[in-house]
Amino acid sequence: MASQSFRLSFSLDERDIAYFRARFRSAKQAARGVDADRILSAVRSLIGQIRATDRVPTFVSKAVESIQDLVEVIEDAEYRAPQAVRNRVLAALAYFADPDDMIPDEIPVLGFLDDAIMIKFVEREFRHELAAYRKFRRFRRGAEQRPWTAVARERLPSRMAAMRQKLRAEVTRREVADRAKGVPRFS
Repeated sequence: MASQSFRLSFSLDERDIAYFRARFRSAKQAARGVDADRILSAVRSLIGQIRATDRVPTFVSKAVESIQDLVEVIEDAEYRAPQAVRNRVLAALAYFADPDDMIPDEIPVLGFLDDAIMIKFVEREFRHELAAYRKFRRFRRGAEQRPWTAVARERLPSRMAAMRQKLRAEVTRREVADRAKGVPRFS
């Protein structure tokens, strides 16, 4: 049997975007007094639930990778995201920790649709940070060909620091360029 697929696209108007923006802001407000570990645990649980569900659309499964990467931005001790970035990412992740979303996740195929839409907004909001983190991960994986040698162990910390500095400058430059162009932030 031949595999079938089709592309489904839809547009969100200003009212739709305002709705998701309001939900996002409300989740951020609610997260202010919540322990970071609790939010991260809830998000990891949602990721696990999505990955364990048989009938999750592929686009939702792929979107979840960005949320996983944002969790790692916060937890990756070697990446060392600045506290301001960690706070913004944590506030964004708070939405996914909220069990009361628009479409109950138990509804087959459609249950994660609202989460996937919000993930797209969050991906856009953190596109530069996600790109930097993914570059950092690739750099770290290939940074040393012989990490067990003394020379490599001595050299690696300074190489990682230089890469972090370069990536942080790149994120800052891109965010400044976006503001100059008038690119709106979701939050």
